[in-house]
Parts: sequence; C-alpha cells; structure tokens
Amino acid sequence: MSTEPQDKSHLHWYMGGVSAYFFSGGVQTVLFPWLIVIVLEQSAERVGIAQMLAMMPMLILGLFGGATADRKELRRYLMRLQVAAAITPLILVALYFGGYLIYEVLVAYAIIGSALGAFTMPARDSLLNRVANTSLGGSIQQAVTMATGAQFMSQVAGLLVGGLATIVGAAPLMIAQSFSLLIAAATTMKLPKAPPSVARGKPEDRPSQISQIREGIDIVWQDENLRSVILMMFFAGILYIGVFMVLFPLLIRDIYGGGSFEIAFINICFFGGIGVSSMALTRLPPIRRQGRAIMLAMCSGSIMMVFVHFHPPLWAVFALALCWGLSSGISMSQSRAIVQIAATDSHRARVLSVFQLGMMGGGPIGAFGAGFVIEALGPLDAVLVPSSCMVVLWLIIFFSTNLWKIEAGTGQAAETA
Repeated sequence: MSTEPQDKSHLHWYMGGVSAYFFSGGVQTVLFPWLIVIVLEQSAERVGIAQMLAMMPMLILGLFGGATADRKELRRYLMRLQVAAAITPLILVALYFGGYLIYEVLVAYAIIGSALGAFTMPARDSLLNRVANTSLGGSIQQAVTMATGAQFMSQVAGLLVGGLATIVGAAPLMIAQSFSLLIAAATTMKLPKAPPSVARGKPEDRPSQISQIREGIDIVWQDENLRSVILMMFFAGILYIGVFMVLFPLLIRDIYGGGSFEIAFINICFFGGIGVSSMALTRLPPIRRQGRAIMLAMCSGSIMMVFVHFHPPLWAVFALALCWGLSSGISMSQSRAIVQIAATDSHRARVLSVFQLGMMGGGPIGAFGAGFVIEALGPLDAVLVPSSCMVVLWLIIFFSTNLWKIEAGTGQAAETA
C-alpha cells in the first residue's frame, strides 16, 4: 500500500475526465453505425469493412501508444491528445454542411479518431496508477473498478444523446462530442504532473520505441498470468466485439425495423450493464478467484447469442444485451485489474498497451468476418457462429492455460482448482 498522502480531488478530476471522454465515445457508438447503416444504407459487407477499418489503428498503433506514453509527462500529453480528438468532430461538421458526408469520409473520420485513441488509452490507464497511489493508498483494483464503472456509465449517457440522431440530426451530436472532449482535456490539467517513467537522457542513449515495444511484449509473454488473460481477451474480441458492432445495427435494421433510438438502446443495455456490475464490484469485497470470474463471465455472451437466434421480441433482445453487459463488466474489470497489478511502474503503459491490443485487437478481425457471415447466413443464424467458437475457445483456454486458477494478489495461479 502507498504511504503517500491521499488527495481525493485527484481521483475526482481523473474520473471526471474519464466520464467526459467516454461520453463522446458513447455518442460515437450510435452515430457512426447509424450514419453507415441507416442513413447511407450500406450492405453487411461494407458495414463490416467500415467497422474493421475504424478499429484497425488500435491494432496497429496501440503498442506504439504505450511506448510513447512511458516517455511522456502524462498529464500534458493526455490533455493534448484529447484536444486533438475534439477538433476532428468539428471538421466532420464542416464536411457535413458542405455535402461531403459519404462512406469514405466517415471511414476516414473513424480511422483518425481510433488512431488518437490508440495513444490516449495507454496514457490514461497508466495515469490511473498514479492517481490510485495519491487518492486511494495504492488500491489498484478499487481504482480500476471505479474507472470501469465511470467509463461505461458515461457511455450510457452518450448513448442516450446519440439515440436522438433521428430527431436532431448528426451535426449537434458531433458538436456535443467536441465539447465533451474539451472538458476531458480541462479536467486532465487539474491532475498533478506525472513525469515519464522512462528516463529521458540523451537521444542517443534512449532505447528505440521498437525495442521498448518488444520489451513490453516479452514481459507479457513470459508472465503466464498476463499471457493467459490477454490471449483470452484477444480471441473473445474476435468473437464478440466485431460481432457486437456489426451484428446489432444490422439486426435492428433488417429484423426489427428500428433506427437510431433502437441502436442506442441496445447499446445502453449492454454498456449500462457493464457500468452497473463494475460499480457494484466497488461496493463488494475484491474478487479472490479472478481468473475463474473472467472465464465464467465469458460464457454468458455465447448463451445470450443463442437466445437471439430464436428471434425473440425486441424487448427480450434488450434484456439479453443487459445480461451480457452485466457479466462483461466482471470480465473486463478483473482482467484489467490483473494486468494493472502485475505491471511495474517503468513498463506499465507498455504492458497496458499490450493488454489493450489483446482486448481490441481482435475486433477488426471479427468485424471483417462478421459482415460476410451475416451476408451469407442472415443476422439470426450468424449469431450461432461466434457462440459455437467460444465454446471451443473456452475449453482450449481451460485445459492449456492457468487462467482458471488465477487469484487476486497472489502473483501466481492458485494451487487448487
């Protein structure tokens, strides 16, 4: 536990920044697919390609984002990234009023936003440890669950606003995104300075980013716990994230005849469930068998998708998305806590960027494949493909890794099952 004096204001400003940043992300979660699927009426393949390209920068640049964050004074660096992110929606507004809101422009906009996110996320996650030390006495698991809860509850607020797209149009929502990102930048500047964890030194003495990235990957690969968690999250990303981003908008349009409100509400149910379970975890004693909690939570996604296959009424689909979100909050917060605790200060941003790559890196692959599977089988039959694959993945992870046995605070797997 940290012996530094605690200052709760740092925690409040940090959570304020997280909330403002992910409010914008919530709006984007509705606005982008609504424009692609409903306004431009693109096919399933083109929706999948658009979502794949939107997530690809996270896969390509995420590791560089972690290596860069370890070299930077995090507070000012994160503020600048959020200001840059605030400018991009304003550019899109100008293009919108100029009549240039076409498929290619939307994809380019999403790529730029994702590229900035690839550098923002490891910087923000690394900064969380500094805040936990000064505000919570070093209680990393509590800080992580609080941040996860704030992230997804603010996304729900953004989703609610995004659901108004049909009524108010795209431009006001883009302006709201820009404003919230500027608020995130302002709250970040209220935090104390966070010096770089990698010594600056002379340019010729500094390790290259490639060597730093390789070092971060090596740390993860040599730690059996980290390797198990990240492999599980990567393959779950292929099966779940891409499917969620491509399947649900098409399901709403083609099966249930819905629009922006229905797209927003199904996301509200899912992300709201994540936020509720994450916040509930902050009120409960820390989970001891973290690996077991992650693996059991992963089962729920497959079960939910099997139910969707039977074409339930729309309210039941919303309820299934909520249940899926509740369990996802457990798997996401516990996997992130394992990584936060295992990573050292000098390598934390790089290790977290590998974790982020594991979580989001499978998304582009899943989105690309999901579009073609949905086009071939239809949305209702397509849901059976990832659910079946998850059963196989779960068994492989259970028998070939130690994830089931990982316990909190032990630094290793439990000796008993």
